[in-house]
Amino acid sequence: MKKLKMFLLSFVLLSTMAPINTFAATLEKIPSSLSSKQWSVVIGKADSSETKNNKSKPNVFNVYSMDIKSIGNEDVNLVRIEAYRVEPNSSPEYELFTIDQGMNKLQPNFHHANFPLSVKASKLKVVITWTKKSDNGKYPRKYREQFLFEQ
Repeated sequence: MKKLKMFLLSFVLLSTMAPINTFAATLEKIPSSLSSKQWSVVIGKADSSETKNNKSKPNVFNVYSMDIKSIGNEDVNLVRIEAYRVEPNSSPEYELFTIDQGMNKLQPNFHHANFPLSVKASKLKVVITWTKKSDNGKYPRKYREQFLFEQ
């Protein structure tokens, strides 16, 4: 009887101390948004009308959309938008996409309908480069800002 009580007690203690839920290192907080004095970046679900060929693949990647809006000084010109994924225990950042002013005429507001993001990614880094006229009004000055979406 004493052995049975000890067994039940140890079983109850071990079962309550063992972790029940485990979570993968994915960006679960997406959709989310970050903003600064100049920009607002919103990562959301992919546009359903444009994801017919870009549907998420479970345990491989998810598809998201990105909206960037100028909320500060209105006299700015977007020069470049870059997105990178960062994986745990990996030093390089993997480029998802880059949009240059030379490729498209970028406006102060930008929308990317869908982009895949690996489920292994622990962070999403968005880098925005823009110009605005300097105080003397002659030469544009270049600025850069980084937004980091973490788990």
